[in-house]
Amino acid sequence: MEQTIILEILEAYKTKESVKSICKRFAISTNTLSKYVDEANIPKRAKKQQIKKDLSKFKDLDNPELQYWIGYICADGSIQYSTEKRVYKVSLYSKDDEVVEKFKDFFGEIVSIHDRKNSNMKEAYINSKELCEYFINELNITPSKAFTIMPNIEFSSNFILGYFDGDGCITNSTGERIRYEAKFTSGNKDFLLKIQDKLNEVNIYSSFREKGNAFDLCIDRREESEKLYKFLYKDVVVCLSRKLNNFVALFGNL
Repeated sequence: MEQTIILEILEAYKTKESVKSICKRFAISTNTLSKYVDEANIPKRAKKQQIKKDLSKFKDLDNPELQYWIGYICADGSIQYSTEKRVYKVSLYSKDDEVVEKFKDFFGEIVSIHDRKNSNMKEAYINSKELCEYFINELNITPSKAFTIMPNIEFSSNFILGYFDGDGCITNSTGERIRYEAKFTSGNKDFLLKIQDKLNEVNIYSSFREKGNAFDLCIDRREESEKLYKFLYKDVVVCLSRKLNNFVALFGNL
């Protein structure tokens, strides 16, 4: 690179222009910038001290609200973990403002919220390598979870409710027809079989339907749907109001 350009780069560095801006403006890598700075014997900028995120709430697996949020992330969330790109992010997605706001209320300021372009989805996320490794190594919730999901956590009613709010539904009724159909959807049938085992323990009948690369665990009968309602919401601490209201419309308040 021409010496005059290198001098411009060094001047920009000395005037405190951001490293990101310098690299973009001169089309160089951070490693190249660092080399020029070292060769010119310019003192390196002090690195910003990172504030350690408090992730303690994620470790209390007996907390019913945490169980709910882990269930929701299993359904409609993602783990992004890339050492190459330096991306470490646990995310949750929803069309309902209520969900992302309640998620932030529970976990606090470590949560950021982003409106996704070209969709009506919102993303609530936490940037943390430590948290990603906890999800992957201890909870067995991995970046490629869609068809392999089998978390290392108790399948409690709150965990199952979280999954239901993210990837389940209770069908709306109309004036002409009352419907009592509820279902859970997943790309991993073994995961749904584990939910079915839990439903069997409380005498809720369910059946499977295949749909493309995914499966539905279906509860179709009035009596079974009412039992599902009572099971999901008996110990509720947080939920998606829209789905709860559909159950209330069918069966009244608990």
